[in-house]
Order: sequence, then structure tokens, then C-alpha cells
Amino acid sequence: MDAKKTDRIKLIQQALQDQKAIHLREMASLLEVSEMTLRRDLMRHPDQLRLLGGYITRARDDLEPGDYRVSEQDTRHVEEKRRIGKLAASFIQPGDTVFFDCGTTIPFVVDFLPDDLEFTAVCNSLNVLLKLQLKPRCNIVLCGGTFHRKNQVFESHAEASILDGVRLSWAFVSAAGVSLDFGVTCFNFHEVEVKKKVIRQAQQRLLLADHSKFDAVRTAHFGALSDFHYVVSDKKIPRAYREAIEAGGAQLVI
Repeated sequence: MDAKKTDRIKLIQQALQDQKAIHLREMASLLEVSEMTLRRDLMRHPDQLRLLGGYITRARDDLEPGDYRVSEQDTRHVEEKRRIGKLAASFIQPGDTVFFDCGTTIPFVVDFLPDDLEFTAVCNSLNVLLKLQLKPRCNIVLCGGTFHRKNQVFESHAEASILDGVRLSWAFVSAAGVSLDFGVTCFNFHEVEVKKKVIRQAQQRLLLADHSKFDAVRTAHFGALSDFHYVVSDKKIPRAYREAIEAGGAQLVI
């Protein structure tokens, strides 16, 4: 291996000393090489580094039980998430103001938005921000604050005042668990305040969740199925939830 490749690997390892994951695109930009070059570098060091859903992580950086990390979740149920993203993106019209929640399904919504669509996006997560900044006619409002690396979310008490001043046409909300008995949940308590606020304020609310999220209960509760006007999922959603969504007056989009 030449010196430049060795240096790149060392620089990646240094970058991962104080964070759990870094996006391939971001690292390639920092190293001033193509993403393909960086992929080839990583393939030569599977015992040290790995690539998961576009994020570079240490090979032995395992999850603790019950933990959540965007770099791990990004590789699960990708086809379902992509289809959900495409369905959800069709709701957004020129001039809309849209809240994009955190998680690994939401970025797929942004992928399917036309580059010439003019809209305003409000977000509080890094992985969504990186997608939105690629849309040339998107005006971005970022809720800043303390950055949580595991789920790529910015948290701040100032978020409340930022959201208070924004009128949302749509809220695209993600969930890690949806239960008929225990409501809609996520892994992290620091996501709850923002989720609850956008549910209260948005004119139209969409819950985005693939079939694996149903009949699951996570730590932090933030809402109920009845809080949403639309539930965007895939065809494997359990029958009981199809019936509950319809009975509650919401529209199931699959």
C-alpha cells in the first residue's frame, strides 16, 4: 500500500476517535479524494473499518443492548424505506414549509424531491441536513444545539422558540415503535420535545414507519396513531394496524 493510502486510513481512524461514525461523502471531501477511492481503501481494511449505509465506523464498534445508532439502522429495510420516501415526497408542493424529522427513513423523502422544487425545510438532524443542502431551491431552517452523535440529532432549548416562529404545512415524523396499546415511541428522550411540538403545530402530519416498527415499543413516548393524518408504510404492515388507522380517520399510504 502506498503512503497516501496509509495516511488516509490513519486520518479516518483519528476522525473516529471522538465520534462513532462519519459519512463517506464527508470523509471523502475532507481527504480530497473520490468516494470510490475511499471505498477501495476501506475494502482493504475490513478488520479495522467498515462501511454501513454510507457511514464509516470502526469494525469492532458494536452496539450495546437496546442502543440506537443511525449508522447501524441505515442498512435495515432499505427497500421499504426508499418506497416510503417516494410516497411521502409526493405530498410536498411548491411553497410548502416542511418539518423533516430525524432517523433513517426521512432522508429518502428528500432524495425523491425534484431539484427544481422551491420549499422551506425545517430539520434538527445532521443526516437530513446533508440531504437537504443538495436541493438548490430549498430554504433550510436548522434547529441547532448540542449534537448527539448516535442519532445525529441537534438538541437545544432554543429549538422551541425556532419552531414557535415557523408555520408548518407538513410534518414528516419518524418512529422506532408503533403500538396499539402503548402509542408511538422512539429510542431517545431528547427527540420527544420537538416531535410533540411539530405534531401540535403542523397543518398536516405524516407518520413514516416501515412494517418492522409496528408492534414494537421503545423507551420514549411522544404520540398516538390518532395524532396523524397519514401513515406512510409498506405492504407488510399488520392487518390490525390497517384497521386501526382507518378507524381513527387517518389515511394509510402504501
